[in-house]
Amino acid sequence: MNIMVCVKQVPDNAVVPKLDPSTGKVMTQGVETMVSPFDLNAIEAGLTLVSEHGGEVSVITAGDDSCKTALRIGLSMGAEKAYLVCDSALEDSDTWATSYTLAKAIASIGSFDVILCGKQAIDDDAGQVAAGIAEQLGISQVTYVNEIREVTASSIIVKRVCPAGEEVVTASLPVVLSCEKSLNEPRYPTLKRTRMANRVEIPTLDCAAIGADAGKVGKNSPSAVKRLYTPAPRQSGEILKGEADEIARTGVQKLVDQKVI
Repeated sequence: MNIMVCVKQVPDNAVVPKLDPSTGKVMTQGVETMVSPFDLNAIEAGLTLVSEHGGEVSVITAGDDSCKTALRIGLSMGAEKAYLVCDSALEDSDTWATSYTLAKAIASIGSFDVILCGKQAIDDDAGQVAAGIAEQLGISQVTYVNEIREVTASSIIVKRVCPAGEEVVTASLPVVLSCEKSLNEPRYPTLKRTRMANRVEIPTLDCAAIGADAGKVGKNSPSAVKRLYTPAPRQSGEILKGEADEIARTGVQKLVDQKVI
């Protein structure tokens, strides 16, 4: 099987994001980063499929040169190849433009039986890129996958989480799958592969190389963030004291006064 895994480098979730007052954007300089956790589940799913059916796993991301760190983590876990899509025209791309760019890049690299993504990135929680890639490529998609049950030469059977519970879905290959955390337990990188990953020369692809129209990405994306701001701190609540009946009456009256009920 030929498998591509899309990953994203995000700020460490232990760090409270701060806004640059001059640009209104999240500050990234000097901030610790990590691979979005759901993407690690996607890498593990790809490696498991290859161990069972043969083939190789590649990883890809879009961003600046620093994002090679995320790709090297994928290589150190067991991926064979890595690709960085880097172009100044991609700055400020929305989820549609990101999906478009990754789809163009994947199509330019080769044919893949399965394309894996995390169910969402933890920095924006949009969860739209996987479905967007499938739409751009015109192939099958299954989101929120928490079990891969069976793979044949032309189809895959998976279980996915849905509002009503769970569904078992059969999809034709090629397919895009977005992965839940419950799908697996990502392996730790080995020392040998980490050393190898640090020496690998990762190819960089720009918009021209992948055939992407720079007029559709970055500041030309269909949508744009109008404003980012830090929410005002919540005011401390009031603790009611007294007998139970008295607290109940007082509480109800306060809710009525504030038109909550």
